[in-house]
Amino acid sequence: MSYTERFTEVHYPLDADYADSFAIGTHTSAYVSLANYHRAIFVINVGDIAAGGALDAKLLQATTTAGAGAKDITGKAITQLVQADGDGDGILAIELQTEEMDVTNLFDCVALELTVTSAAVEFSYIVYGIEPRFPPTGTTNWTEVVT
Repeated sequence: MSYTERFTEVHYPLDADYADSFAIGTHTSAYVSLANYHRAIFVINVGDIAAGGALDAKLLQATTTAGAGAKDITGKAITQLVQADGDGDGILAIELQTEEMDVTNLFDCVALELTVTSAAVEFSYIVYGIEPRFPPTGTTNWTEVVT
């Protein structure tokens, strides 16, 4: 990103889930295509973790936005956050370069899988497509851009 480029010209919000308390279970974002991006970043904002609760997060790849052939992306998982360790109230990021995906077998879609165990966890996330192959990116997923 050069100094003159605006953040919103080279970072596009592909998916988001807003702050909420999530119950025990697996919560998966929408699968989004990275065909038009060189990179992506998944930013997770973790709030309170209920007593005994834990949070895991990892990236999945698929060949379609419907999740066809979904499988893990090696090395793209956080260290588990556990309430007993005092974790929570933090910002986590998982960065991905598209060449880290199984592009040979046409995997170009990605999702964030968050697993809550033992007790509820408050979190939100946003997925950005970064370094568009054909800049600038659109602005339709932004609610407002002030420059």
